Amino acid sequence: MKVDNYSIKLYTRESDGEGYSVDIGNGVHIAYKDENGEYVPFNDNFGMLYVTSPIDEKNTIVCKGLKNPTVCRLISGDYMIMAPVVNNTTGVDEDTKGFVAVWTTKDFTSFSPMKMLYLNFSSHIEKVHVSHNDLAGRYEITWMDTKGACYSNSCSTLPEGDNMGSPVLAGFPGKTEDKEAFAPLISKIEKADEIDIPAETFESLKEKMLYDDSLEDKNNPLTSTFPLATGWADPQIFMWKGRYYFIATNDNNNNIGIFVRESDTVMGLFDAEPILILDKDEEKKLIQNFWAPEFHVINDDLYILFAVSPENFGPQCHMMKLKKDGDICEAGDWEAPVRVKKMDGSFLADKGITLDMTYFEAGGRSYLCWSYREHIFSELDTGSMLFIATIDKADPYVLTSEPVLLSRPLWGWEYTEGTINNEGPFALVRNGIVYLAFSGGSAGGYSYAEGFLIANENDDLLNVLNWYKKTMPIQTSYTVEGEFGPGHNSFFEDVDGTSYIVYHAKEAINNAPRCTGVKKLGFHKDGEPYVVK
Repeated sequence: MKVDNYSIKLYTRESDGEGYSVDIGNGVHIAYKDENGEYVPFNDNFGMLYVTSPIDEKNTIVCKGLKNPTVCRLISGDYMIMAPVVNNTTGVDEDTKGFVAVWTTKDFTSFSPMKMLYLNFSSHIEKVHVSHNDLAGRYEITWMDTKGACYSNSCSTLPEGDNMGSPVLAGFPGKTEDKEAFAPLISKIEKADEIDIPAETFESLKEKMLYDDSLEDKNNPLTSTFPLATGWADPQIFMWKGRYYFIATNDNNNNIGIFVRESDTVMGLFDAEPILILDKDEEKKLIQNFWAPEFHVINDDLYILFAVSPENFGPQCHMMKLKKDGDICEAGDWEAPVRVKKMDGSFLADKGITLDMTYFEAGGRSYLCWSYREHIFSELDTGSMLFIATIDKADPYVLTSEPVLLSRPLWGWEYTEGTINNEGPFALVRNGIVYLAFSGGSAGGYSYAEGFLIANENDDLLNVLNWYKKTMPIQTSYTVEGEFGPGHNSFFEDVDGTSYIVYHAKEAINNAPRCTGVKKLGFHKDGEPYVVK
């Protein structure tokens, strides 16, 4: 039977006490009502939209969330999502009295940047409902404050809120004379998070946000085996001159040294013996935190990009180049590591740490992207941030532009478990689009997850406005059963042209080593990649 409309419900989730934290739960989740009247969650029941948390005067992030989301259809045909803001630490948010967060969307898979709409109101808002008065040609907004009083206001346009009027008292719960009149209003508010959408919109939402298990390849040992390597994090699989190589952070050795494995086949990498190609060297101040090594071909030469610390903790981005006709697995065939510098010849950072550097080419330009963080392990922790800059391929150790702040961890899934991360960038350039994967949440915890920054490859990628940051992660602890905290991924393509994602995850929520996993990449109708479970 053909269905013209489907009912979807917007909601938040409570913390489950095991890993689904308040920071993650206080985001907009979406489910649809099936033919049996049961709600089926999209996106593995993980949040799909999060409030953008502000930066305070100390340059630290104030972690905020949402409650009681509502949705309405705008006259334009788009949808608008509206929700009161909460402080994820204290509950009540003193900064947003009288405000609600708003977004617009055409399909519930991508969303406009968040705006804050002021309702000409001075108290905290608990619930909100929106409708359009066709006769008056205005949007009517009704809300309840945290004390149970109800008010309404109107405006000519949304989400702008143009020509906002003055609030009108709509009733108070608890007063005998108001109960009968107030009851239907309460009912509207409680059901305002549910809306019917046309079948075309639903099918688009379903294609992107409801996993199709018919695509799974459970007979492929590469993608069905986890872990492939225990204690190896930030992994990469790389092909060079017809052979495969595996490189990763070695948690089994306290992150000391850089090791590679070599094989004729991808699966053969995980039986191959790790070979040490860069050891601890106190004289050169290569002492600890040999983190996130990556192979990259730059100007036809092979480099390894990685971070390393001196005797005191403080990893910084380095590169080392394979000598002409050198053997990847021979330590002596690599030139000495060089620390990356800015245009003026100074090091990439004179304070804070730099790590997780990656390289990619797009639109005829060469880019480096890395993570930077100040005041780690302190109350002034800025969280790790992604920066991007251009380089000249002939001299990749030195930037040719000023570093540009590309992304900070301002959404709930990026700053949970006491860890505030945007790190581990790695680019997939496909069909004219740059999909820059990155990781958020706790690098060694349950909450670690992978997201996307997306841009057209021919745009100026140093202009932050040319990037779209996907509001929801592409892989979480809910993506594959038994794999917790997936993150810090890379991509590779095998000889048959099949695309894969490589990442680390854990076999248990707590007290488990980081391990390497591989899954196939699928591609949605619009070309966006996703993880095939």
